[in-house]
This record gives sequence, C-alpha cells and structure tokens, in this order.
Amino acid sequence: MKDKVLKLCRRLKKSSLSELTQMLEVDENEIKLALWKLEQEELIVENNGIVTLNDKKKTDQLYNRNLRLMFNYKTPEVIDLIIKGFCLNIPPQKICYMVDTSISCLCNYYAVFRKMIYDRQYKELLSFYTSNPQQGRYRKFFDKYSYFYVYKNKVFVSEKFLSYYDEKNFRSDEIREFKRLYCYLARVISHKNNESHLYHILAEYIWRNEKSFDYLYNDLKNNLIA
Repeated sequence: MKDKVLKLCRRLKKSSLSELTQMLEVDENEIKLALWKLEQEELIVENNGIVTLNDKKKTDQLYNRNLRLMFNYKTPEVIDLIIKGFCLNIPPQKICYMVDTSISCLCNYYAVFRKMIYDRQYKELLSFYTSNPQQGRYRKFFDKYSYFYVYKNKVFVSEKFLSYYDEKNFRSDEIREFKRLYCYLARVISHKNNESHLYHILAEYIWRNEKSFDYLYNDLKNNLIA
C-alpha cells in the first residue's frame, strides 16, 4: 500500500487524505498508516492536510550525482588511501600529506562518508521502527536534541523524533546498551566542535564502536560507496 500511495502522490503533486482514499478505494486507516511511513522516510510532507513530495529527496539525488563526480576526480589509489585514512580516524590535516590533496577537499570526503553512514543507519532504523514502534530517548549535545532507539542490541540515532501511538518502552537490556553507548558518545562529542554535523558524527562513532579496521574498511568500501 505504501508504494501505491507514493506513486499516486507523485502523479497528483498535491493531494489530501480524502482524495487518496477515494482514488485508491481502500480503508482510510490504511492510507493514514502508509502516509505516516512515507513521512518518516522523508518521501512526503504533510502540511495542513495537504500532502506533497519532499524536496529534500531531490537535493539528495543532486548530492549523489556530485558525489560520483568527486570520486571521478581522484585515482582509485588515492580514493583507497582516503577511505583507509577515514577508517583509521586519521585527521584530514595529517592524511593530506599522503594524498597531496587540500585539507578542505579531504574534509568534504569525510563529510560524504559520515552522511552515508547516517543515511544508511537511519534507513535501517525506520525499517525496525515502522514494524515495531519504540519510545525513543533523547540526549542533548551542543544544545541540540538527539533521539536514540535500540533494536537487537544496536543503538540508532535520529535527528528527528519518531512518534507513533503504539510505541513500546525500552527493555532492561536495551536500557543498559543505550547507557553504555551514550557514555562513549558523550566522551567523543566532548572533544568535538562540529555542531553543524552533529547527527552524522554521532552515527559515525556508533558505526566505529568496537569495530576493527578491516570491518570498517570493507563496510565503507564495499557496502556504502560501491
């Protein structure tokens, strides 16, 4: 149903719940649930009962095209060194001497990798949340709220607060895992000053936590930027 609703929203450009219900000829609650899922995935925006497509996705598509161009400007060997430097957590100010690339250019690559990590984990979070809504916990970094969820002993971070009427509370083991990882993240963020990319950095260090270099390197190279 979600795919049918999205397809119809794309065709209509602007629509309302009643219009979608009439055209698809299904129960209104099914449409509501589909719209809620699409909104969580940032595919649509609902404002005063009017549903439109989310322009953010168009920006992401442009971002991905620019990303491919970034990689085309470097040889595979240089890209590989940049990936290894990121996975080893080597600051751009140091690795720039190994790849003969400006610090600002390397910072852009690192920012790309962090965004990829955040986007992937957020997509995974939504897949868990939409089938099993969980009441999130929040913490404050740099006067910004970050929202955390735990599924299968894995912590996820979100820039936005996910909300659904049938949410479940954290289990005791999920609380322990969240507290353990939060202490780690609090130490990391205390040494950072990059407020503008807070959520990407949080996702990055959740990804890094207790992982070997081989895991990080293979995951980033083979699964994220393949």
